[in-house]
Amino acid sequence: MSTVTKHWVIKAANDIQAEDFVAWQQIVAEQHSGNLMLSGTFISQLLQTFSKQHYLAIGYIGTEIRMMLVLQKRRAGIWELAQLSQAQSALVVGTLHEKPDLAALLQALPGLVLRLDFFCLDPLDHPALIDALKTHSLEESMKNIRVNCTEAFSDYWQSRSKNLRKNINRYENRLISEGKEARFVFHTDPHAISCAVDRYGMLESRGWKGKNGTALHPCNLQGTFYQNYLTKLAENRQALVVEFYLNDSLAASRLCCFNSEIFIILKTSYDEELRAFAPGRLLLKAVIQYVAQQKISALIDFYTHATEEQIDWATDVRPMYNGSYYRFALLKKLDLWLTSLKRRLQ
Repeated sequence: MSTVTKHWVIKAANDIQAEDFVAWQQIVAEQHSGNLMLSGTFISQLLQTFSKQHYLAIGYIGTEIRMMLVLQKRRAGIWELAQLSQAQSALVVGTLHEKPDLAALLQALPGLVLRLDFFCLDPLDHPALIDALKTHSLEESMKNIRVNCTEAFSDYWQSRSKNLRKNINRYENRLISEGKEARFVFHTDPHAISCAVDRYGMLESRGWKGKNGTALHPCNLQGTFYQNYLTKLAENRQALVVEFYLNDSLAASRLCCFNSEIFIILKTSYDEELRAFAPGRLLLKAVIQYVAQQKISALIDFYTHATEEQIDWATDVRPMYNGSYYRFALLKKLDLWLTSLKRRLQ
């Protein structure tokens, strides 16, 4: 990979125009398989709803845009990728095999920038950026998982670990033994999606996220965001909400978006009082079976900090990375020394 990004333009939130998100979407279509987690519609709506302190960095070669990043200032001298909980991948799009000139980016940002931090970099979508950080600071932050949906579901399920299949079978038998009528509902119509997002919000608000104040709810910004985004996608048949009912009571729900290449589970919630029946896991099996049988996407990407239990469902596991770029090499050495000192003191 060669360093080719020649210059950067930095736009504050109020200066970002609709055509900037059109350019963002063009890169997504050309370089990122139309990934709806990175789409121009998703990012623009996300920033308009949740952030007013962000900046858009645009990397050019001549007049051609080659990379775009959403940044924010953390404190004096330190900037970072904008971090919003709804965005499960780094807010970066660009050509996959052209290493960006990050030194020029630091110089283009307002004020004296000594360090720029990156989060949730995906080796599938951000290989050039990851490569640029290898000589500065780069570490694995989590493992992400995917499920290949091109094979028959029966073959996929038979290839799962014996322990996973045994556990799911036990939960399914528990439903029968306790007289629970199980029903899965798959919503794709815009009006049905809208109603299902409201039900999702009420379900999530009853659980621990509701107690922490982080739950989606029909009356808060998260509820509005997912209502608008999924309803809009549903008009193009790119949204799905899957609900799992036990005796007509909503036990679990998943909010999803997709195209022919990739299916993404945006959010998941379940009734915590029904955890003995593992409604989230039973719903996951139903979602994977639906995607495989309907052939609506080639794979499911979870964009999650996968646990060992979740990895049992995966056909593919990959790392996600955090990293930092330093203006001066000495700063890197000092930063690493201070981090090591803190760990020893702790």
